[in-house]
Parts: sequence; structure tokens; C-alpha cells
Amino acid sequence: MSDLIEAILRTIFSVFLLLLSTHVIGKQAISRLTYTHYFVSITLGSIAGNLAFDTKLNAFNLAVSFVLFSALAVLLSYLALKSRTLKKWIIGEPVILIDKGKILEKNLSKINMSLEVLNESLRRKDIFDINEVECAILEMDGGLSVLKKPMYLPVTRKDLSLKTSNSSFPAELIVDGEIIVENLTNRNLTMEWLEKELHKRKLKQKDVNYMVLGSNNQLYIDLYEDHINK
Repeated sequence: MSDLIEAILRTIFSVFLLLLSTHVIGKQAISRLTYTHYFVSITLGSIAGNLAFDTKLNAFNLAVSFVLFSALAVLLSYLALKSRTLKKWIIGEPVILIDKGKILEKNLSKINMSLEVLNESLRRKDIFDINEVECAILEMDGGLSVLKKPMYLPVTRKDLSLKTSNSSFPAELIVDGEIIVENLTNRNLTMEWLEKELHKRKLKQKDVNYMVLGSNNQLYIDLYEDHINK
């Protein structure tokens, strides 16, 4: 087997292992990067990189190492779910940085965070005056959750005694000209209803590039020919 063909096959195999491990470990490792997920991701990426490009290393041994490391990552996640004590060491725990408007210097010191970094994190949450903050918590994934003092909270429809209507998640009905039957079914809609809505607008399916039923039950339709004046 030539070096080129071997490199191609090893690359395909490493990509397959990465995809498989992502499904096994779960989406949480992507959406919430705790420090456990961080070192797992780095290590798996390093093993996959060596598997793909370092032809001097035994592919089978690398694959075994990859699978074993993935299994250990799953085991750690399982143990973290079963034990709060282990969860603290495996995943970590949230840290309160501001409580009742007071900065907790000891907690800042524990995580080596300076006041400058704290203020920067608050600005990223659109808070430029620390006096507005009632509570701030550093989450396990490194994100900052902030609760403002009551006087700085935005007014809600409930505060104004305004009636509200139910809303639902937007549903894509036509994408790239193709009808998404599953989404029609999930919203208890029929093909007849869709055809009727298109007919109201003097449209046919072939005219529509994208059609979505919004959370307020309003239709958004994008045509292939938008007739925009240039």
C-alpha cells in the first residue's frame, strides 16, 4: 500500500472515529465545554490527528487508545450524574462571584479572576454599571450568568397586565423548494392547507425557495424570483 493511499484511508478512519465519539459522548461536550470536556476534546483530537497523518504509528493501537479514551470520557460523565461529590471534581461547580450586590473577593481569588476580567464579562452581558448586579455566577462552562437588581430588570407584559398569546417554535415548511412533510405533520397541518396558502398568494411550490411558519403563526415566504429592483 502506497503512503498516499494509507494516509487517505487513515484520515477517513479518524474522521469516522471523531464523528462516532461525538455521538457517543453527546452534544453536551460541544454546547457546554467544561474542563473535563476540554481535555477530552484536545486529547481525542490529538489521537485522531496522529492516526490520520503519522503513518509510522500503528493505526490499530491508536484506534484502541481512541476508543478507550472515549469510553473513559463517557464513564466520567456517568459518574458525575450519579454522585454530586464526584461531579464537583469531574465537571466542577458554579462559583458565585457577586451576591446581594457584593463582590466575593475570596471566590474571585479561588478561580484567579481579576476585577478587570469580571467587569469585562459583565460588559459582554450589556452591563456597564456593576451597581445594577444583584447576583453573578460563573457557570461550569465558563459562562457568566447575571441577575440584575429588581429596579434594573426590564418591564414585562405581566407587569403591565397585558394579555399574551401562546407562541410556538417556527416550523420550516419549504426548504430549497422541497416540502418538509414532517414539519407539516408536527404542526397538524396538511398538504391541502399548504396548497391553499400558496394559492392565496398566486404561487406554486416551484416558485418558493423558503417558507416558514413563524412562532406567531405568520408565514414568511422567500421566492426564487424576488423581483427586486436593482
